[in-house]
Amino acid sequence: METQIVCIVGKGEIDTKLAELVARASIKVITVEPGKSFDKQVAKADLILEAATEDITVKTELARKYDVECHEKAILAIVTPNPWVTQIAATISRPWKVAGLHLTKNPHEEKYLVQIVRGLQTSQETMQSLEDLMKQASLAAVPVEENPGLILDRVVASIVNEAALMFSTKLASMEDIDRMMRSCVNWPMGPFEFADTIGVDKVVEILEAMSEKLGPEYMPCFLLQKMVSAGWLGKKTGRGFYVYS
Repeated sequence: METQIVCIVGKGEIDTKLAELVARASIKVITVEPGKSFDKQVAKADLILEAATEDITVKTELARKYDVECHEKAILAIVTPNPWVTQIAATISRPWKVAGLHLTKNPHEEKYLVQIVRGLQTSQETMQSLEDLMKQASLAAVPVEENPGLILDRVVASIVNEAALMFSTKLASMEDIDRMMRSCVNWPMGPFEFADTIGVDKVVEILEAMSEKLGPEYMPCFLLQKMVSAGWLGKKTGRGFYVYS
């Protein structure tokens, strides 16, 4: 199905950025705040991008509103890094029209990548429609199966956790570990620099979610837990693995 009208439900930085990126596709974009009724214009949308707060209860309520008020061919894309797509889709009558989206910014460059998440009930037609839209908007898109951490969060958080464990056992210094990853793997940042940029608390949150669903091997190491307790969260607090003035 060709997407002609996109409605973005949300209030904040993420929905503003989504509106800006989707507008590249030269299609009509409507924004509406969560909690407000869908008007006739929104009900005609071919795609609902639900970017409300990270609260599964709120997202489920919005999905039910979509189920009742939007036309039968409309797609619902739940914008979340959490593995909630299947759970939310199961509460409505058209679970095959529901997918997930996770927008990730490259912290080194002004580039964005979208992971399109297939829930257990998501149809291939729904996935293809979202991939076509992202291509039309000149966004890099990767289809993934629903899982904790998806791809990027899972890889980066796991590497940060291992690097923190190596540093805490005095295998090498933070500076040397970061330097080796930049020099030998051509990363734009080392794992500690990545952690400070995205937030040590975010890394711990991802690891805890993965350990709950996938097993104890993903538990955050004690150093990361201590840093969160101390408020050493990275650039946003002025101190993480490194100190920022």
